[in-house]
Amino acid sequence: MAYLKKLFPYLLASLVVVGIWKLETSSENYAWFPKGKEQLTLEIALARIFVYKVVLWLIITNSALFGIKCTLRKQYTAGLFAALPAVIFYFAIGKWVEEKCAFSYYTVFLNQSVSEEYLQDPIKEAGYAIGPLLSANISNKEMKFRRYAISALGDIGYRPATPVLRNILFDQSEPDYIRADACEVLTRFN
Repeated sequence: MAYLKKLFPYLLASLVVVGIWKLETSSENYAWFPKGKEQLTLEIALARIFVYKVVLWLIITNSALFGIKCTLRKQYTAGLFAALPAVIFYFAIGKWVEEKCAFSYYTVFLNQSVSEEYLQDPIKEAGYAIGPLLSANISNKEMKFRRYAISALGDIGYRPATPVLRNILFDQSEPDYIRADACEVLTRFN
């Protein structure tokens, strides 16, 4: 019983992490009106994001919790060494996880069926790591949700997309609204 009492905070923290990421990666967030293979494609991409994010945040949360418990018991050295993996995982491994999840977030972006105001959410959740995928594909005039991808490049501050955006801006065959979106993002980049 005492052993279970010691493990309870870690089990509770783990359940909270799993629950939060289960809600965050639910296909209902992105598929309001799924058509054809959209639902399956979304579920596969979201399952991949779920696994990466849960593992990362389980390690961070439980390491930080152990560090806090040690600090409260005035075991400062143990608390510092316990919190160290949380910090390392957040800054180093977290960036790697974002890069691994970028393609899955891009898949979610292309296959979602939500209202217009939520279309950029997968890009914002992916952050800077999705920038190379967006900039590589916005030149394709047939890209689904192209305007939102262009605008999102400005939101995530992906400056390496500047040459592609410049090409879109000066391409006379592009629709005016696409050129205006590219101009707006380039203006945000200065």
